[in-house]
Amino acid sequence: MRGRAEVKLTAYLLDASPELSNAALRPAVLVFPGGGYRGLSDREAEPVAMAYLAEGFQAFVLRYSVRTEFPEPLLDAEEALDVIRMRSAGWGVDPERIAAIGFSAGGHLAAALGTMGRVRPNALLLGYPCILSSMSEVLAVPIPSVHREIDERTPPAFLFAACDDTAAPVENTISFMRALDEKGIPFEAHIFQSGGHGLSLAKTHTSGGYRSNVNPRFAEWFALSVSWLREVLGDFSSDEDNSVPQARDAGRYGIDVAIGGMLARQECREAILELFPQLSDKKLAARASSYSLSIVNEALPVPHPDDRMRELDGKLRQIALK
Repeated sequence: MRGRAEVKLTAYLLDASPELSNAALRPAVLVFPGGGYRGLSDREAEPVAMAYLAEGFQAFVLRYSVRTEFPEPLLDAEEALDVIRMRSAGWGVDPERIAAIGFSAGGHLAAALGTMGRVRPNALLLGYPCILSSMSEVLAVPIPSVHREIDERTPPAFLFAACDDTAAPVENTISFMRALDEKGIPFEAHIFQSGGHGLSLAKTHTSGGYRSNVNPRFAEWFALSVSWLREVLGDFSSDEDNSVPQARDAGRYGIDVAIGGMLARQECREAILELFPQLSDKKLAARASSYSLSIVNEALPVPHPDDRMRELDGKLRQIALK
């Protein structure tokens, strides 16, 4: 990206499937790891992306410029968002449902993208973020106070931090919250009593072997963020009823209606058993009663060919519905 070898956007994508037609285009999460603008934390990179992937989001990790003056990292973030939206169709991403999440210095970058960016994400998630310019004393480069840049284009935000964080004091998070409130930008915030700094998912696999990085209470931020994202960005639709219809509801018999009702009708039963003799077994017939003959056929070791299934469908359709 932008000719810098160390800047890299990694995509973690779920495969499309006809069985997941309601998720052909997914919301996405763009992850900015922390690292004080002097490095990038692996604990806050791929594990976070994979966690959101498991919740149905497409996920991306940006390894942005470090040890370089601001706004260089912001330019990287803008380009990453541009690339995701430009390639959204091929990557199965809804371009209007992209969230940016950042941790610590990465939280500053996510907040900068949401407040100062030429392009903006559709939601912000800020984990124990550096917000105030006073944090420049401990970061590798000077930073602007991004809470002062909040405007009407700033998207809804989700913030989480710990009261006992001495590396990025909770004042950073509170300052951003107050500025959001003043500008009328929707937000949700969770200030945990303990947790310190740099916990990532606060689980053993993101702890780096340090017990202090494992905190079950602080780990609740992730589930809370997922439910918030689904509220803000929208969830996957589930309006379609995929159950197999009964013959009375379909208004006819056929290979695409529930088997149970047809087996109870002698004429249908005879036609069905001619091709599916195994359904004469009462236990098997009971287990298959809510399925269609098409589904049962697909489950056979050697399915019947299409012409035989069409022939059976024709016979069943000719039988008058009672």
